[in-house]
Amino acid sequence: MTTQNTIRLNKFISNSGFCNRRQADDYISQGRVSVNDKIIVKLGSKVSLKDSVKLDGRKVFPVKMQYIILNKPKGFHCISAKKNSKTVFSLLSSIKEENRIMSLDFLKENHTGLIILSNDTEFVIQINAKKNLINQIFHLKLDVDFLQKDLKNIKDLDFNDKLKIKSINYVDGENKNEIGIELSIHNIKDLEKLLLDFNYKIISLDRVLFSNFTKKDLSRGQWRNITKQELINLKSF
Repeated sequence: MTTQNTIRLNKFISNSGFCNRRQADDYISQGRVSVNDKIIVKLGSKVSLKDSVKLDGRKVFPVKMQYIILNKPKGFHCISAKKNSKTVFSLLSSIKEENRIMSLDFLKENHTGLIILSNDTEFVIQINAKKNLINQIFHLKLDVDFLQKDLKNIKDLDFNDKLKIKSINYVDGENKNEIGIELSIHNIKDLEKLLLDFNYKIISLDRVLFSNFTKKDLSRGQWRNITKQELINLKSF
């Protein structure tokens, strides 16, 4: 068994989508993991992809890590919250169900635009745990016209570490209830709260940019795999 053909046992287990590496280490320390029917308790142990790895007696199958950018349509959930509800995962027809794809963050059912999906549990946890703000652009439709004075008022506010507004303006000169906003943010709820503080309610939201990802060549409901370089850039933001 050459070094090139081995991987750490905790990574083998986490690649199954069952848990992250830290949790896998706990299972190993507790004597719940076996390799080729031999209990392994030593952290840092390496295995081959051909080895038979079991957790609590059940075989663990590592899966290919997948990273996807999808242009979410309206009417789809990012989690399987309701029985028989449409989810974004149903749009991934060529992805096997057991790959356990999850959403990096959550757009509401009536929201549209870019979302990142992955079966890499550790990646999702790491990105969400980061304090760094992610640059994003939204096209928003509000319940009432957005006042000219609020364009300046919002830009002048200090939001500490929750969000940083780069630009905000009307999408066109006629529809004053539609605005485009570019900001660095970690949670969309902070944007919703900001507008509610100014007495504006979001009727529709379309995320047109997420980090370095745009909707170019990605029609509503379509998706593509994230490239290796794009993934490196995303992890290093």
